[in-house]
Amino acid sequence: MSFDCPDWKIAGASVRGAAHSRSGRPNQDAVMFLPDTGIGTRIVAAVSDGHGSAPYFRSSTGARLATQGAADILAWHLDTPDEDEIEGALVGEIISHWQTSVIADLDTNPISEEEGHYPSRSAFTPYGTTLITAAANENIAILLQIGDGDLLLGYADGNIERPLRDDVGLQGEETYSLCQDDAGQYFRIATMWNQGDQRWPDFLLLATDGVAKSFRDNSGFEEAIKHLRTLAHNNWEETIEALPAWLEEVSSNGSGDDSTICIAIRTDTDMPRKDKE
Repeated sequence: MSFDCPDWKIAGASVRGAAHSRSGRPNQDAVMFLPDTGIGTRIVAAVSDGHGSAPYFRSSTGARLATQGAADILAWHLDTPDEDEIEGALVGEIISHWQTSVIADLDTNPISEEEGHYPSRSAFTPYGTTLITAAANENIAILLQIGDGDLLLGYADGNIERPLRDDVGLQGEETYSLCQDDAGQYFRIATMWNQGDQRWPDFLLLATDGVAKSFRDNSGFEEAIKHLRTLAHNNWEETIEALPAWLEEVSSNGSGDDSTICIAIRTDTDMPRKDKE
């Protein structure tokens, strides 16, 4: 299906990593985007990466609950933005909604004796996951992240930028998680307002860390994303159709981890059709 007029197009893909395929483990990533038709005047995107190791034995469910809840909450705030309150409210609402969803899942699906073999620090530990989420329309972009992964914005001049600060206080493969008691203090958040006299993104990408880890370095990853932006603007349908196969190739040749991407492009302005030199 081809779309000609809308302001935004959005889509996502998630593939089980090569290492998980070999071991028989499921894909523990999740992706959610709105509108689910993939086209509209405003978009919401969310990706999550369930931790997957033994203490987090329901992390695939935790990731799914995180993306669904965050997408619904951001969609509501996008329709009723308040510059003075939006950042202060979002983190608490996302955490509270996720915790309530986890408790509801536990009530419906109590932990079995087999699962209970793994001790948990709290009821939320088995569902531990990261979360990256974003929402945008013609006036505002809301960006949030807890844990690893990548959130990138692209512009008509070809530049790819990271709008959120880096995490601090971590070593090696450590990451922050929604399941932490103090998760709220580890969210990174930014709100961008379109003032009419500044650049406004024409490309948005959210990716779990399995994607970037499959490249030799961050420079190689960002060059690939810059090229992906160009492909998406040149031929959206073909690019989205090829996205799962590209993710599988990236994982097989790189990290072996589950790999998930959600991308969006703005289509209401003339875009350059060449990668920036």
